[in-house]
Amino acid sequence: MTSHIYPPQKIYVKNSPVHGLGVFASEKINKDEIFEVCPILSLPMKFGEVSPLFIDYRFNWPSGTSDWKEQVISLGFGSLYNHSESPNAYWFSDNETRTFKFVAHRDIEPEEEIFVWYGDVNYWNDGRTSIDVI
Repeated sequence: MTSHIYPPQKIYVKNSPVHGLGVFASEKINKDEIFEVCPILSLPMKFGEVSPLFIDYRFNWPSGTSDWKEQVISLGFGSLYNHSESPNAYWFSDNETRTFKFVAHRDIEPEEEIFVWYGDVNYWNDGRTSIDVI
């Protein structure tokens, strides 16, 4: 694991007009720029286990695979990004450092909310009895 993770300099959290809290750009973030690196914490869950534990904030590790190895919580602002079908950012798992890295999919302007895409229907099929996708 990396020994140095620095706090993000170009983002902040405030109330979102979309849902609860959101992450916003405090200054321009350029396309392909990594603007946040988030350490992760493992949750005590097994593959396929249904649990309400942090259901709105947990991630599959590693990201982008249907055969995830564990459920994790992203520290930093990682669990506060809101979902969009047309996101302006994405994240990926860095296996070497056990972090999520958040990257601009396109230029993001100051005061713009940063959105990520949570995943396809498999993401939402995780033990929830109902969902409210905005």
